[in-house]
Amino acid sequence: MKKNLKTIIWSVLFLVGILTACTTPSVQDKTDSEDKELTIVTSFYPMYEFTRNIVDDAGDVSLMIPAGTEAHDYEPSAKEIAKLQDADAFIYLSEYMETWVPKTEKSLKNVNSIKATEGMLLLPGTEDHDHGSQESHDGHSHDYDPHIWLSPYRAIQAVEKIRDGLIEQFPEQTTVFNKNAAAYISELTALHQDFEEKLSAAKQKNFITQHTAFSYLALDYGLKQLPIAGISPDQEPQPSRLAELKKIVDETGIKYIYFEENANDRVAKTLASEANVDLLVLNPLEGLTQKDMDTGKTYISVMKENLSALTKSTDTTPKKELTASATEKTVYNGYFEDEQVKDRELSDYAGNWQSVYPYLEEGTFDQVFDYKAKLTQKMSASEYKEYYRHGYQTDVDQIDITENTMTFVVGKKEYKANYTYAGKQILTYEAGNRGVRFLFETTEDTPYKYVQFSDHGIAPNKAAHFHIYFGNDSQENLLKQMDNWPTYYPETMTGFEIAQEMLAH
Repeated sequence: MKKNLKTIIWSVLFLVGILTACTTPSVQDKTDSEDKELTIVTSFYPMYEFTRNIVDDAGDVSLMIPAGTEAHDYEPSAKEIAKLQDADAFIYLSEYMETWVPKTEKSLKNVNSIKATEGMLLLPGTEDHDHGSQESHDGHSHDYDPHIWLSPYRAIQAVEKIRDGLIEQFPEQTTVFNKNAAAYISELTALHQDFEEKLSAAKQKNFITQHTAFSYLALDYGLKQLPIAGISPDQEPQPSRLAELKKIVDETGIKYIYFEENANDRVAKTLASEANVDLLVLNPLEGLTQKDMDTGKTYISVMKENLSALTKSTDTTPKKELTASATEKTVYNGYFEDEQVKDRELSDYAGNWQSVYPYLEEGTFDQVFDYKAKLTQKMSASEYKEYYRHGYQTDVDQIDITENTMTFVVGKKEYKANYTYAGKQILTYEAGNRGVRFLFETTEDTPYKYVQFSDHGIAPNKAAHFHIYFGNDSQENLLKQMDNWPTYYPETMTGFEIAQEMLAH
């Protein structure tokens, strides 16, 4: 009996030892994981500065693009990618700034990427003076302008995106990240208010820059940027652009041209010399020099320097106000000759199309209306939303079109019929521009007997989106309809993609 009891005791002790051996490492691993300092790599200076202020002592934040390096031209080395692979998280702005990111991300394993412009609509990356539909630099496409950080108003949004991304990846640090971000956002808000206060009273709203880096700053604070070149600081402007800017300087009395210390400033100096005006630095903050960082310069301190430099222009009364740029007389904007208009077939509109109205109701287009309000200054964002709410309103959720048929989808009901072309009508609007309606109709029993398309096109071409007018009364009555134009985009597009496309046009 004693022997059996002894055997049982030893068996129990042995089992406890096994269980302890099995469980202790996992507890230790958990402790090590909780105590491990986060390693976060950021792409270029603004991302480093924003992230550093959110993370603080909770992790090590490093800068991938070396100080003073032109971010537009950067390509990571194999050593830098290897360092990135060892990080817990990687933070970047946008594929339109760090053009190398999409390719690099494909090679990374178990590294969480956080995009600071996630969900943010970007301005188109070209201006009228660029004389092209797309800018290119060393083979990199610049469809959209990524320079959001140069507006304190949008820098706040980027910090919020980075904070939310870090919290999602590292929820155990939620309290720390929220506290740090709130403190930094408070500083950025004060900076934003300083910009608003000093620039809202601008006498001279126009300022000339070396390249198109300050579009968001100008938009958010009521100014007008007149860039010498496009999105890339090294882009060579057309001689006609320099002549145009010199004329503006002469007429308005602009006294300064803003250049960038870390980029080729030859063209800016040439224009300043020819126009007999001074040069001032406007820092795009793409990469502070090591000297600047060592002396304690920060995003906020440099933006204050930028504001001080800007006010030297905005505080000066112009000799002459610049007139608003005339609408470019393109076919898309409604300027064409009658003989240019050609008949079209239903196949131009073939595809599966979704109504944009639900996206408007969900708030997906609110950023578009905010942009439009600031760009045009004709209506407020809420007024634009109400205008488009009435324009887009419809109960037709989807329209599926083949070469001969249209199917209107309303909830769970479908109305399908064969349609034939019934001609075209040119309409002249109050603003002086014109539009073309392409008419189709059916003899079948359907609530959508008469249909008219308008897609800014005037000749056979595959539609990218369209406005449509439909009813069961007559084509003549549809032609009178001007304030309700249900709009449809391909069903494969997300609401965000549609909003970005709308802003680009």
